[in-house]
Amino acid sequence: MKKTVVLMDIHEAVKYGEKLGGDYVEIRYENIQRGHVELKDGVFHTLAERHSEGYGVRVLARGAWGFSTTNLNLRRAVEEAVNLAISSSRAVREKIELYETKPSKDRVKSPMKIRPENIGYEEKTEHVLELEKELKKNPLVKSTQIKYEDAHGTKLLVTNEGTEIEWDYNHILQYVWVTGKEGDVMGAARHMIGGVDKGWELFEEFTNEIISKRLHKQLDNQIHGVPVKRGEFPIVAGPIIVGIIAHEALGHLAEADLTINSPFRDMIGKQIAPEFVNMSDRIVPGGFGNNLYDDEGTPVKDVHIIEKGVLKEIMLNREYAKKWNMEPNGHAHAEDYSNPPIIRMRNTVFEKGDHTLEEMIEDIKFGYYMVDFRGGQAELNSSFQVGVQEGYVIENGEIKEPIKDTSISGIAIEALKNIEAVGRDFDIEYGICGKGQSAFVSSGGPHMKFPRSIVVGGEK
Repeated sequence: MKKTVVLMDIHEAVKYGEKLGGDYVEIRYENIQRGHVELKDGVFHTLAERHSEGYGVRVLARGAWGFSTTNLNLRRAVEEAVNLAISSSRAVREKIELYETKPSKDRVKSPMKIRPENIGYEEKTEHVLELEKELKKNPLVKSTQIKYEDAHGTKLLVTNEGTEIEWDYNHILQYVWVTGKEGDVMGAARHMIGGVDKGWELFEEFTNEIISKRLHKQLDNQIHGVPVKRGEFPIVAGPIIVGIIAHEALGHLAEADLTINSPFRDMIGKQIAPEFVNMSDRIVPGGFGNNLYDDEGTPVKDVHIIEKGVLKEIMLNREYAKKWNMEPNGHAHAEDYSNPPIIRMRNTVFEKGDHTLEEMIEDIKFGYYMVDFRGGQAELNSSFQVGVQEGYVIENGEIKEPIKDTSISGIAIEALKNIEAVGRDFDIEYGICGKGQSAFVSSGGPHMKFPRSIVVGGEK
């Protein structure tokens, strides 16, 4: 369907929604083509193109939301959304209001240099086959799984307030999982990269050789590493570990819809970390969560969650901005047109400090250097547990042998208070966050030193 026709249909549908009683009418349209390649131990399990096209209609009427989705009858979807909102309003205790914002009109062009849609499947399949070949050069590697995905197309947002945004949408994603074995000892490691700003050029930065070398090292460490001691020891966390703590244990607490039921609710404006600790959700060069507008059309703003140790800001959409009496900062995100926008993180990071890695470890008689994670979970009280896929012993101020079979856990709010040093470096990890819907995110930061408050799992 031509874009001009789609826009005409959407504008008419928005007016129809107002006529039926909608106070706020929002229609999102997507026309996206997705490519999928999955290679497992030399066999292509998936090699497919998938097309999705449709409308998501969200209506606020009488203080309640109604949402409907369709790829056929837009007018009918508007009727359903309005009826759902009016029906829901009868049971609403607190009527929903939206923070007033200035309408946005823009066309957002993808900054990708080499768009994946211009790369043929012959080259894409050759790429994953070469990566598998590189991975299996190490005799420890017994099985590999490589998943590649890209997408391109158009997204539109039109509201009855005058917002009209068109996105030239693109993304690229690659996930690698390897398992290895030597004798009876087994290990596994994962690696993910993705881009919304970078296209096929991402593989110039993350070559097959670089990815394989990293995974080989992690697998070798797990198989030949030493068991850890169980207990509370000084920890120096690398940027990727720092990032997962920022995202899982602290970032979700700063999403306004979750803040209400988290410890952060009563901590805004209070000192929760040393003055040299800063944490943000912001645009990051190469970040997987980069965008100029959210799915409500609000310009994306940097959120200074922790500034000089003080819990300062939280992530908001327009509904929760009104509830908190704070300006919205562009954190409404929907997985696709079939889901309503909810509050989501984008790129959640700790900011740089003044220390080098050498300075952080020089006075540690015994502790651990944690570099990369494999899986993790957290609760709304900020408790977390993270599996470690790369780590090392620190002994007498030096990084020693690798470790295996371990995890770290703690209460992030308590760990924040005990941060002793923040590095002057910076790196990010690419990921997919699940909160009922999937969202592309990044997390990261510099190296950080925790002299206590983090427990290392392993043998007693």
